[in-house]
Amino acid sequence: MSKWKISLYLLALFLAGVVTGAILTQQIGRRMMMRVMQPEAMAGRWQKDLETRLNLSAAQSQKIGPIITDGMHDQVGLALSNCNARIALELTPEQKIKFVEIEKEQQAFIRSRFNHEPPSKNP
Repeated sequence: MSKWKISLYLLALFLAGVVTGAILTQQIGRRMMMRVMQPEAMAGRWQKDLETRLNLSAAQSQKIGPIITDGMHDQVGLALSNCNARIALELTPEQKIKFVEIEKEQQAFIRSRFNHEPPSKNP
């Protein structure tokens, strides 16, 4: 077999691998994004994050859980600000100070993701 035929077969094999890899990456990525974007999963992650970062009591966490769940079913921007205002009502003064910083981080993240702005160093 000549060198050009071997080269042609190797090129075809390489291209088949590239196409297969691209298709698999697209399918797997789509499934992962759908899993991440589920409102229940997002609400659970947000609640756990608040519980950890704000050292919420069990009573606070129990009150905040439904607020977050309800907020995930509304429009994202409006829900987030409404949800944050309702959460703030359940916090102690010390927790409210930390929560303001968390809100700034949220806003910077949303701006960077949806407005294509780079995240700022000092949100």
